[in-house]
Amino acid sequence: MIVDRRHALVAAGLLVSACRGTPAGPRDAEPPIPWPSGDALGIGLEGYPYPPPVHYLDVTHVAQAAWIDRQAPEWERRARLAYMDIAPERAQPRGTVLLVHGKNFFGAYWKDVIAALRREGYRIIVPDLVGWGKSTKPSTLTAESLVTHLRSLLDALTVNSVAVVGHSTGGLVAMQMARALPERVAALVLENPMGLEDYRHNLIRQVGHDDWAADERSSTADQIRQYIAHYFVNKDPRLIDPFVAVRTASGRSPEFERWVQSSAAATDMLLNEPAVDFVASLSARTLFVCGRSDRTYVGAKYTAPNEQSAKGNIAALAQAVAARMPAARFVGVPDTGHVPHLETPAAFMSAVLDFLH
Repeated sequence: MIVDRRHALVAAGLLVSACRGTPAGPRDAEPPIPWPSGDALGIGLEGYPYPPPVHYLDVTHVAQAAWIDRQAPEWERRARLAYMDIAPERAQPRGTVLLVHGKNFFGAYWKDVIAALRREGYRIIVPDLVGWGKSTKPSTLTAESLVTHLRSLLDALTVNSVAVVGHSTGGLVAMQMARALPERVAALVLENPMGLEDYRHNLIRQVGHDDWAADERSSTADQIRQYIAHYFVNKDPRLIDPFVAVRTASGRSPEFERWVQSSAAATDMLLNEPAVDFVASLSARTLFVCGRSDRTYVGAKYTAPNEQSAKGNIAALAQAVAARMPAARFVGVPDTGHVPHLETPAAFMSAVLDFLH
């Protein structure tokens, strides 16, 4: 059950004012995403403010794979893809960058990255992948379906080639995009990407959609906060609490079960479609930029205890993969977890701009 947001945060010793931009911890800065205006949000984040204006594109959603044991209803074959399209601060852009978010996030958390890239002269396209944010929430997802949506978006915007920056699950989608559409991906930036190991190894039992759905459905605000906090070395509430607030507010939606099913479908995709078998063969010029303290992987609850410490070392996995790729480099960010662009933004942007320029 999702418990009351204010009670949960107060019980945890947190100050709501800290998440509204009041100084908290070592940083005196605005939070990375806005705080929800109320205790409830629709599962499409209706009314929730994003940095630039949000547009929508109707796309065809067909998610079929051997590991999916359910057939999507007909109405799910139509979806709306939410996206932002931000012009550069110069008449002649350097190029176009596509920012692809992670599983427990959405397009709005790229706010400061958008501003930095825009100042440098890049056009930036920021989708909410179907299944996340302001986009449609289907009950089945595959990497192929998400790549198809992104191709439709680039076609609609008449963009032939992009540098793709993918974080976490967005990194896995970016790798799948570079494999499927090599002519459209000019460069690849992978920020702590998922999929560099096969998460199905060393599970204590077979797990799937119903397990992920049950876990999402039963999560309390305290459990959600602990989960988000594990992404960060620096436990500054400014970095954590706004994401907890959005998640718990969405849990009050009467359509929350649809959100649960879509989130479970995303975890299905992460478990069943790793990139380990193809990532080293990608020809796109690639940068891995990874927090060295990250230990994120799928299915920790269902992994044998004696195997847990060996999983989720994304920086080590990325460094090893980069050494095998034809045109890749690795940048490790010390004292940083799963989200360098929020936790150590200066180091992240320095690496990215040096690579893109």
